[in-house]
Amino acid sequence: MAEEKQESQKTVVSFIVGLLIGGLLVWAFSGPSADAPEDKKEGDKKEITEDKKDGNKEVKEEVKNEEGKSTEEVKIEEVVKASLPVGDGKVVVNTQSAGNSVKLESATYPVKEGWIGVRDTQDGKLGGILGVVRFSEEQGLVPTEIILQRPTISGKEYAVVVYEESGDRKFNVADDKQIDKIFTTFKVE
Repeated sequence: MAEEKQESQKTVVSFIVGLLIGGLLVWAFSGPSADAPEDKKEGDKKEITEDKKDGNKEVKEEVKNEEGKSTEEVKIEEVVKASLPVGDGKVVVNTQSAGNSVKLESATYPVKEGWIGVRDTQDGKLGGILGVVRFSEEQGLVPTEIILQRPTISGKEYAVVVYEESGDRKFNVADDKQIDKIFTTFKVE
């Protein structure tokens, strides 16, 4: 009888030890949960602000530190697609400094998707392409500047042109046809 009691005690102890080891292994390999609630303090506040100019939203959280002073952290930034102005095709570029980019002051695009670029001019004729950037109504791509492959030179005049996108979303001068119009010219200081 004592032998049976000892065997049943061994079985119970083995079962409990197995549960503890199994629980420890699950805890060790599962790590912290991504959905775990944040430890909030009584003074925490959330504020959602929206920049009316470009539509970006930020969620800010105010947290009081140990001294009771308020600190503000940006938790999330949501980028909202910008709307592409499509219409008669008008581009405004102010006089630029020589460099590797051209800032677009404003633009109304003649097509919903394409490329806007900068070209050399010489005696009123178009020369080589310095750089292009893609725009797209569908994707909300509204460029504010054109990054150039080669820099502009002080004292020269340049032209802004627009190309229609051929569908592959890669610029190729053979496939992406230039709209037969110079949208604006500008001088480089």
